[in-house]
Amino acid sequence: MMDRLMDLMTMQEWVQLLMSFVATYMYAVLYQVPKSALWRVGLVGMGAWFTQWFVLSLGVRSVGAAFVGGLFVATLSELLARRLRMPVIVFVVGGIVPLVPGSAAYATMRHFVMGENLEGLARGTETLLIASAISAGLVLAGTIMRLNRRKHHDRTRLPLR
Repeated sequence: MMDRLMDLMTMQEWVQLLMSFVATYMYAVLYQVPKSALWRVGLVGMGAWFTQWFVLSLGVRSVGAAFVGGLFVATLSELLARRLRMPVIVFVVGGIVPLVPGSAAYATMRHFVMGENLEGLARGTETLLIASAISAGLVLAGTIMRLNRRKHHDRTRLPLR
């Protein structure tokens, strides 16, 4: 399996994968995430980048890949938060760092400043759709995970007599 992955990813993509971990880890350090969770937050961010890259490599457009990345971040964050007894937000905020369309937002503003309003509007719309897809993935997966938890919790309760 590792050989197939090596064939799929170029050296530049391996560097990007590593940098997604580093960026997420440093973002978590900046926001004073507990030390016991730092490397896990880094792995969530790295997994989010890899998920988005993999979905893009299957031919899915950037908005769909961002949605799947958001699903990944929310699901893994919920599981880690339960296991480590920490708030979900600790993992979610760091985990979405590699998914945020920062360069697309920059390109949007650059086009508007250069007077290319139509191209700026197109880029801005795509940026907004990507950000919305990330949010939708986070909300959907978080809701499903919490509903599953509530259903499990209700089954373990004893009925009152």
